Amino acid sequence: MSAAAGRTMDPGGQFSQQLRWVLGGVALATVPHAPHLPGWILLIVAACGAWRLAVDRLGWRLPPRPLRIVVAFLALLGVLFSYRTLNGLDAGTALLVLMAGVKLLETRTARDLTILVFLAYFLVFAGFLYDQALLQLPYMLLTAWVLTATLMRVHQSGGSMTMRAALGQTGRMLLMGVPLAALLFVFFPRLPGQFWALPARASATTGLTEEMSPGDVSELSISSAIAFRVKFEGALPPPAERYWRGPVLHDFDGRTWRLRPMAYPEQSVRPMGPSYRYRVTIEPHQRHWVFPLDLVTGWTHPRLRRTHDHQLLTPLNRPISTVSSFELESSTAYRIEGPLPVTLARADTRLPEGRNPRANALARELRARAGSDAAFVDAVLEMFRREAFYYTLEPPRLEADSVDDFLFNTRRGFCEHFASAFTALARAAGIPARVVTGYQGGEYNPLGDYLIVRQSDAHAWSEVWLEGRGWVRVDPTAAVAPERIERGLDAAIAENEPLPGRLLRRNSTLSQIRLAWDAINTFWQGQIVEFGLVQQRSLLARLGVDDAGWKALGAAIGLTLAAFFLVLFAWLAWRFRPRDRDPVKQAYDVLCRRLARRNLARRPGEGPSDYLQRIARARPELARELEAIRALYISLRYHPAPLTSELGRLKHLVNQLRA
Repeated sequence: MSAAAGRTMDPGGQFSQQLRWVLGGVALATVPHAPHLPGWILLIVAACGAWRLAVDRLGWRLPPRPLRIVVAFLALLGVLFSYRTLNGLDAGTALLVLMAGVKLLETRTARDLTILVFLAYFLVFAGFLYDQALLQLPYMLLTAWVLTATLMRVHQSGGSMTMRAALGQTGRMLLMGVPLAALLFVFFPRLPGQFWALPARASATTGLTEEMSPGDVSELSISSAIAFRVKFEGALPPPAERYWRGPVLHDFDGRTWRLRPMAYPEQSVRPMGPSYRYRVTIEPHQRHWVFPLDLVTGWTHPRLRRTHDHQLLTPLNRPISTVSSFELESSTAYRIEGPLPVTLARADTRLPEGRNPRANALARELRARAGSDAAFVDAVLEMFRREAFYYTLEPPRLEADSVDDFLFNTRRGFCEHFASAFTALARAAGIPARVVTGYQGGEYNPLGDYLIVRQSDAHAWSEVWLEGRGWVRVDPTAAVAPERIERGLDAAIAENEPLPGRLLRRNSTLSQIRLAWDAINTFWQGQIVEFGLVQQRSLLARLGVDDAGWKALGAAIGLTLAAFFLVLFAWLAWRFRPRDRDPVKQAYDVLCRRLARRNLARRPGEGPSDYLQRIARARPELARELEAIRALYISLRYHPAPLTSELGRLKHLVNQLRA
């Protein structure tokens, strides 16, 4: 057996210890990817690790080369079959994990272990491409620390370094690099757009969809997941004006409202009240919808577009698959100017044939009595207020003619029930109407001075076209449960009706902890993860650097590196400075040099006592002084508590000695 192979059968030896630490590091780097990987990949990697440990502990032979090639080829085919590609984040990560497992089957030398450590480093970096959450940072830093210490142990000389010593030394090295990393983070030039140009991951997310049926929005209301956060430059709009516009639904089949992309010219918007400037940070939802304050009038992102029905969308090939921020401007009081296109008016008055006949008859009757479209709207809202309609999170199931069943039978519903019924009544009365879904309200976080809008704030309302006024928002929920609009869902739902998270929100201590943690996460996401070109220029402007061009940033980086290494060199010079010499040794060295000039040099390996006794025999006239020097040296060097005065006497005798 070769020497290299023999190293694999050394249980408890240096290579075995290094191997176990490398296996542990690879495992730590793989754990964050486990939720994204098929089970068969994790099983293969675990089997390879177990096989390699058995080789090390039981003295088995490593698998032959042909078998390793077959395993690697099958792994490659497995990834290709599972993901239909070898490109992209998911497939690339799966292939990297598999290659690390296969590599374990041929580890014999320090070079093989080094390759595994660097594969684990890549897995750590890939973990941040999946998730940049603050809670993930400590785990990733710990993994990188362990991998760096493992790498140091793999390449140690002499084999005497323990893992504890390696962790301590690499920990100090990493801490020393923190100032440089922070300075480079601030000054390194940022490119516009996303640095990681990877295709979006098609992971399932909760949130609004392209259609709305009775019960859809109420199901969202039991989720406390954050939809987006909003930070205003000035004062916040009042609660009754916090409508966040999402998908606008035009098609109705008698039960379900659906999104219908239509190419119509955009109608001009004339703000009628104060404007609000704000930054909305949206959690990934794999859709194209940005949720602006209704109605958006301005945006800085060059690739956003506003549709004819005033949705704000990202490009078709750029769904919001990562946490994304947008600078927007909105006006909550506005007027849509211009005539309504005939084709759009037809589309927004269309109802399915033979569905909801009682609701259609009621609408025609109310419209005949009202005399105008605006009066009809008021009449329907008054009906909701006056009659026994109830706002509930657990409405009963509706029949196929959902509007008839809701208006005349159950009369219990959530916002989508009221918005659907009102819009259907308006269309039956000949008034163009549509359903708007989005969010309403938001929880103010005083620690970060921003609004948190959750999935539980999902809402649906209506818009009707009134001549001379354009599209007008009508929220029938406000007629039935005005407290929902003014104070949120907790205030609108009865105490005896279960509402997830209500106790947590009402407990002041728990609520403060929750808001503090969200403020920390928001700072991390906005100031660290999303630190880009705009944020860099803003920060440098506050530091007095107005021109943040390439030349200025290059000079800043050069000065940063020079300052860092200057401080490092100064610290190293101080850390490894020559220590103060022993004064007893200094006095003895002076004596040795004086005697050496008289051809009485100390012989190699000759101790002070023997040396001075030999010189005393050679120079009897100095015997008395040399004996006194010898006695003082022994006392100062070896006695437990020598007197300070003895050191002074030793120096005096050495200086007075005339060899």
